[in-house]
Formats: sequence, C-alpha cells, structure tokens
Amino acid sequence: MYDKKRLVKSVVTGLLCGIFTSVALMCIFAAVMTKGGLLPADILDYIMAGCLGAGALTGGFISAKINRGAGLIAGAAAGTAMLAALTLTSAIKGEADFSSLFFIKLAAAVLGGSLGGALAVREKKQKI
Repeated sequence: MYDKKRLVKSVVTGLLCGIFTSVALMCIFAAVMTKGGLLPADILDYIMAGCLGAGALTGGFISAKINRGAGLIAGAAAGTAMLAALTLTSAIKGEADFSSLFFIKLAAAVLGGSLGGALAVREKKQKI
C-alpha cells in the first residue's frame, strides 16, 4: 500500500515545513500587532491556534505530496507531530497547560493536516 520509510520521511519534512509556516505567520502577526496595538490574551490564544492550524495545513499538504498517496494519514500524522512538538517544548519549559485550549489546538492541528493531505492527493480529471 505505502512504504513506511517514505511515510516517516514525509511526516518529518511536513513537520519542519509546518513549523516554519507557523513561525512565519506568528512573526507576521506580531509585526501587525506592534503597529496596531495589543489584543486581549484570550484572543491571542485562539489566533495562535489558527496559526497552528494553518501550519498543519501546509505541513499536511507537503507531507502528502512527498508520500504520493495516503493523504489523510500523512496529513493527520504531520499535524499530530506538530502538536506533539509544541506540547513537548511547552512541557520542557514548564508551561504545559492541558485546558480546553489544548483540545482546540488538537482539533486545529489534526483537521488542518488532514485537509492539507486531502488537498494534496486530489487529482483533477481532464475533460475529453
């Protein structure tokens, strides 16, 4: 069906690309925020969850393109790996918080990665 070695390679590549995309979006948002002013912390948490979802979408897309199939599996694995990396770094820093926001981030990462993977393997049919 699909090669496990290629799946792991594609998930790691998707993870790195997704993290890069999330960091880039957060930097853009920080630059916009310095010009416009501060926002409440509650809104910032949801915006960061959105950045995680967008990064997972990109990571899932790239992961499924490299894997050349199994888009939902590769995309969801890339999104889950992004959330695991985020949770691990938070736990190392001592700031891990498993509140309802964690489940929102989980949904954003897995659904974003799955959507990216599904979009990557979708083929256009040619009209004759």
